[in-house]
Amino acid sequence: MRNLLQEIYYFRSLRKFKKRGSNLVFSKNGVFIRPEEIVIGSNVFISNNFHISARNLYIGNDILIGPNVVIECDNHVYDKVGRTMFENSYSRIIKGVKIEDDVWIGANVTILPGVIIGRGSVIGAGSVVTKDIPEYSICVGNPCKKIKDRFTKEQQQRHINILNSN
Repeated sequence: MRNLLQEIYYFRSLRKFKKRGSNLVFSKNGVFIRPEEIVIGSNVFISNNFHISARNLYIGNDILIGPNVVIECDNHVYDKVGRTMFENSYSRIIKGVKIEDDVWIGANVTILPGVIIGRGSVIGAGSVVTKDIPEYSICVGNPCKKIKDRFTKEQQQRHINILNSN
């Protein structure tokens, strides 16, 4: 029964997406906040226990997202003098998130507002992404930082040429 309810929830969320591609797979126990603000491409897999709070969220094509991922596209206002955090709970700073094509995001990753994850990148497990990620890079940590390139320049060009010819 629980699986059926989850499938109904996902189906209703999918229908609300601003734009969606094909071959989308969402594992169990995920949550979409504001699905009407999500643009999602084709060939996207999101593993279990995800929390996606959309405000201008773009997810490209050919994306793998591991379990327990959090994507936040906005943040609370916290600098209003004389107002408590509770009083500010509905005041938001909206920046959006963009995940370009051919990206792998590992388990337990948190992606914060205003970030662009460049094409072809890999985000290591447990990372907290606070700044833009360069294309075709491997990045890890808290805060998430580039540790190396995914390919050599020659391999990267060959990879792009093959993808463009398909």
